[in-house]
Amino acid sequence: TNRENFFGAIKEREEFNVDAETRKYADLLGEEVTMMEIALQKAIDSNLPTQLIHADLHYDNVLCKDGKVSGLLDFEFSAIDWRACEIAVGLSKYAGEPEALEYFTDYCDGYATTSALTKPEIEFIPDLIILRILSNVVFFVGRGISGEDTFDALTTRAKMYYERIQWIKDNRQKIVDICSKVETQQSVKD
Repeated sequence: TNRENFFGAIKEREEFNVDAETRKYADLLGEEVTMMEIALQKAIDSNLPTQLIHADLHYDNVLCKDGKVSGLLDFEFSAIDWRACEIAVGLSKYAGEPEALEYFTDYCDGYATTSALTKPEIEFIPDLIILRILSNVVFFVGRGISGEDTFDALTTRAKMYYERIQWIKDNRQKIVDICSKVETQQSVKD
């Protein structure tokens, strides 16, 4: 999809107008996409470091043996992207879960054993997590427009996606602090 098709579908498709709650979350997610466009421009202007990333490292795609990572799966999203996207994508899987901050800490501790991020990257991680969540929103709208899926794939998840975004916003400083501590730990290890 493109920007025009995305916003047109969110506004006009009957699937987003079936009831007040669906309409509410469609509008809120549309607003989040608009705010993300502004945040992305700031990141582009900041010239964050890029590298080859897996872009989907989370518990579904990591094999473990004897408590250690033994392999990685699912390289379909691998690309040259902002280095901080690697950690943000993984963290996005846990956003809003009851023990999310503990998962974030564990994930960042593991990440820090091999990598470090700059302060601007760390400060942008909450926005990158939101970007990952919103990429799912855009993906499902695109699938609905193309006829590959129904819009129910999004309408049934819209509230959950919005709540995850709100959780990130509510915990922004905690997330930055967790990532900052990990970055400091990595520097000490070096």
